[in-house]
Order: sequence, then structure tokens, then C-alpha cells
Amino acid sequence: MAKATGLAHIGIFVSDIEATKEFYKSILGMEITFECVFEDTDNTYTIAFAKLGDLTLELVQPKFRDELGDGMIDHVAFAVDDLEGIMDILKEKGIEFETKEPTFYAGMLENGSKWIFFRGPDGEHIELTQVL
Repeated sequence: MAKATGLAHIGIFVSDIEATKEFYKSILGMEITFECVFEDTDNTYTIAFAKLGDLTLELVQPKFRDELGDGMIDHVAFAVDDLEGIMDILKEKGIEFETKEPTFYAGMLENGSKWIFFRGPDGEHIELTQVL
């Protein structure tokens, strides 16, 4: 059965990706483990993953900041072993996803990643992500 396997990352919006990377590296000793640029239909995002122990932060600098609706901490992402399988389970429990299909990006992490978002009971932004 499909399941969540743990915390994948916490997504944080930033205004200056370079300064933020330097802060987390120099001040907190985190390692920048991955960087990319992701474009969707509404915005372009410069992304860096910062890791320390079991904690991973996804630092996200959007090109257009006026579209941010969830605050500086945008989402909490859960790692899953079978994204479509867990989506089916959650749909049976009444969860409505923000899109009909997961987003896939081959340039995210080593072999690509796919993800989908939904809202928790208080409107919190939750991501399910499967690293391929």
C-alpha cells in the first residue's frame, strides 16, 4: 500500500536566493545539495535545497513575489513512495488536490521528481512528493 515515508522538505519563499544560501551555509552550517530553475505557466522559480542532518529546506525565489498567498513558509512536503497510489487513498478520504495530475519535472533533484498539493483543515499548504 502506498504511504508517506517521512518529511521531504519545508518550502520557504526568499527574496534573494544567493544571500539566503550564504546565510544557511555560513551561519547554520547547512549544505546546498541541489539547485535549479523551474518554470510553470504563471511564474519562474529559482530553487535551492539546503540540508543539515534530517532537515531539508527548499529555498524558493519566485520571479513575481506579488503572487505569494501562503506567507514565507509556503508548504510542508511529505515524501511518498507511490504518489498516484497515495493520491487514490486520499481521494477516498475526501481530499481534493489543487490540480488533477501531479507535476513532473525531470530537472528536479537527481532523476526528477513529481509532486502535488492539497490543503489541510486550516488551509495549510501540504505537498506530497516522490523523488524518482
